[in-house]
Amino acid sequence: MKNAIHTAVICLTVLIASTILAAGLGNVIKEKRTVSVRGLAEREVAADMAVWKLSFSLGANTLPELQKKIISQTEVVTDFLKSYGLSDQDYAVQAPEITDTSVELYIDKSRQTFVYVAKQAVLVRSGKVDAVKLASSKTVELVGKGISVNSDYDSKVKYDFNGLNQIKPEMIALATRNAREAAEQFARDSHSKVGKIQSASQGLFSIEDAAPGLEELKNVRVVTTVVYSLAD
Repeated sequence: MKNAIHTAVICLTVLIASTILAAGLGNVIKEKRTVSVRGLAEREVAADMAVWKLSFSLGANTLPELQKKIISQTEVVTDFLKSYGLSDQDYAVQAPEITDTSVELYIDKSRQTFVYVAKQAVLVRSGKVDAVKLASSKTVELVGKGISVNSDYDSKVKYDFNGLNQIKPEMIALATRNAREAAEQFARDSHSKVGKIQSASQGLFSIEDAAPGLEELKNVRVVTTVVYSLAD
């Protein structure tokens, strides 16, 4: 009889403990119900820096003659830049690259025009983006003045946007709001309510050309990932 009572007490205790444990686990599970959502923010901005390597080629048969040509043609180029609103602070004249063709083994001597060939560059780096863009589209004027302007890939104007820090806070806030809206939509569909943020992570900002041919306009993009708690 005592053993039966003892066994019954043990069973009852286990049952009560199991009920309490199940209830506790249920509360824990409810507290850990979450939803992970992403919020996107995009903005189109104008480039605030233009970099342009304006280079040209020239030749001569003596070094003194080559020097005079380099000085003269560089002056024509810098005057051209100034005519479009660029100042001395907006560009720097780089050292010329000079090749002595008489010692080049793979040059066809029968087609050799000059003994010395030089490549001169003026590096433009300016916040006057519109002025640089306009000047770069008018280099035919230099051709008309006897300047052999290079048109390779390195001579293409590069546009940059350096004002990211000024728009970061607003874009992150917008991405977070968009994430909240996504979480609320999920909650409505599941008959729940959005609770507090459990964790959040910010993706990297990306800056890309707005479109081919519109390199002076940039598309800034960021994605945030936010985990919210859910409640019934």
